[in-house]
Amino acid sequence: MSKRERGQLRADVLRLLWDGDGPVTANVLLDRFPTGERPALTTLLTVLSRLESEGLVAREQQGRASVFSVTRPQAEHFAQQMSQVLGASGDRSAVLQQFAGALSEHDLAVLRAALGD
Repeated sequence: MSKRERGQLRADVLRLLWDGDGPVTANVLLDRFPTGERPALTTLLTVLSRLESEGLVAREQQGRASVFSVTRPQAEHFAQQMSQVLGASGDRSAVLQQFAGALSEHDLAVLRAALGD
């Protein structure tokens, strides 16, 4: 197995949880990783615990097993991240212009529709 980029396992865990259809055990989540990319169970549990402490993942007991689920939809999560980045900027206008200038025509059309233009 090749070494992951920093934060990649965290992103993969969140993506697999968002792509799923509800709460899952760590073992079920582990089975969703492609062969050759599966982390050790203890590593996965550490990531899930960290995501839980950040409020991104909820853990519930179902019998003897813990099940994990995301606490908010994917779109809401990324919109919040985008807002945080924008809020940290010293020049919001410049950041928005750079961002909009890098969007594809399709993404611009989606954004225009969202803004009611």
